[in-house]
Amino acid sequence: MLSTVLRVLVRCWPALLAWFLVGWTVRALIIRGGSYLLNISYDLGDLVLPLAILAQLAAYVGMFFAIKRELRHVSQADDVQAGESAVSAARQWRESLLASILPFFLLYLAWNLNVADRTDLYAASLTQGNFGSDSRVESVTWFVLGFAVLAFVARWLLGRFSARLPRWSTLLATYLEAVWVFIALSWIQHGLGILGSWLSTRRMFGGIVDAWAELRANFAWLGAIGDAIGWTWAQIGTLVGLPLAWLAFASIIYFGTMPRSPRPDSSVARVASERWNRMPVWLQRVGSTASAGILDRWRPVTLAARLIWRSGPIAMGTYLLAFAVITAASEWLSMLIFRLLGPHEVAWWYGASDAVNLGVSAVLAVLQVCVVAAAFDHALRSDAAEQGALEEIVEEAGDAVSAAAAPAGTPPST
Repeated sequence: MLSTVLRVLVRCWPALLAWFLVGWTVRALIIRGGSYLLNISYDLGDLVLPLAILAQLAAYVGMFFAIKRELRHVSQADDVQAGESAVSAARQWRESLLASILPFFLLYLAWNLNVADRTDLYAASLTQGNFGSDSRVESVTWFVLGFAVLAFVARWLLGRFSARLPRWSTLLATYLEAVWVFIALSWIQHGLGILGSWLSTRRMFGGIVDAWAELRANFAWLGAIGDAIGWTWAQIGTLVGLPLAWLAFASIIYFGTMPRSPRPDSSVARVASERWNRMPVWLQRVGSTASAGILDRWRPVTLAARLIWRSGPIAMGTYLLAFAVITAASEWLSMLIFRLLGPHEVAWWYGASDAVNLGVSAVLAVLQVCVVAAAFDHALRSDAAEQGALEEIVEEAGDAVSAAAAPAGTPPST
């Protein structure tokens, strides 16, 4: 795995750096332009931020595609066998991008990576003139929620009739997918925070809260254990959950490059389908409409989880350690650069700190992509003992990405 990281880094770092800088530049332009809308209404920021995140998502997709030729096992999995059909580069790009929106946005909001985007958007709005409005509209939250519902319905329709629509409709589908996913996840995140505060103030839970406070007061070691468990859980989320989420994200991107090989349904799926077909027609239509696209969007994530699970403890431990070392090294690199630059006026740091942070972020992103891609390539190694399980994942991967990119629809043939 480490040799793959070094080979990819030496041969592909210019392309990786270029893709990262393009994504950063587009994101900055979107943030700057979107600040005008924010002066009209705060809630319109929810319609701009998905575009900024999409710019970063597209950049990462380009970074993973740029190094694909250096991943030996990925190249072998991309070989077209009998009964399979190759996928054009344009289709690989648009399907990988669409299929990775939901997991990438979930990763982005779960680790609060959107805080920097929202902060930059609000900071930029302070220097922008108002767009012909003397007062801001504060209470359009329901408008934004309605727009999310409308975006979900329109996205479903674009997926349902994707085979009949021109290719440029993919751009609209991508934005609509990003908008409804971002708003839905933001509302869920906000709702969970409110729910926790609400439950803590309810009388029915008051006894439990008071009892725990009394135990902590009487037994100091119990409070220390509770704090240690909470701290450990938070560290596990950062040291294990975050790199595994990135690996799942990379898996979905590379799944989109694999040949398509339609496979017959399993006996369990066939029996379930026969029973479902015996249901009343109206019930079938309601069930199909309600669940259309939901399972398709999560199928690539399921395959990615299966692939990660079969990697083995040694390879997975090596990957987690490498990811943690790179992340920690970026913090030390920032501190080292600031120390070397020495003391300066505050005004000087306003300009210099942004350049330093951009440089460190670029180095971190390039190294992380190399490590994540190498871990995925290692997971595709040809172990005879698990070759059958690997072939099953690879054969399903391409079709799963196509279905996630066009939920409830028929993926285009080219």
